[in-house]
Amino acid sequence: MQRIINLFPQEQGEQLFMDLSLNVISIISQRLVTGVDNRLVAAVEVMINTPYIADLILKGKIDDIKEAMAGSGAEGMQTFDMALFNLYTEGRISLEEALANADSRTDLQAKITFGQSASAFN
Repeated sequence: MQRIINLFPQEQGEQLFMDLSLNVISIISQRLVTGVDNRLVAAVEVMINTPYIADLILKGKIDDIKEAMAGSGAEGMQTFDMALFNLYTEGRISLEEALANADSRTDLQAKITFGQSASAFN
């Protein structure tokens, strides 16, 4: 989302936030990480424009979106850290690879250490 916003002049911010909140359906991003078999594996982040996400965008609270996504696994959203957690617990990537690619290494390490599910990322 931040990459899209950075493409426009700051003075268009209010209109841009309104346009994005009304027109974005979802944003899907991926990172390719090295699997235990040395093949590339996609870690996928999914943001769906729910009413709450649309409200955050409209208000320009872009930094709050990641936290909202982390608490919205049931709605089909997933952060990169949730994806990395799932790939690690499935045995598809190593712990080192998961932590090296995490947005929040500390949070991911805690989830792995305490054995919480990926839906507990909030």
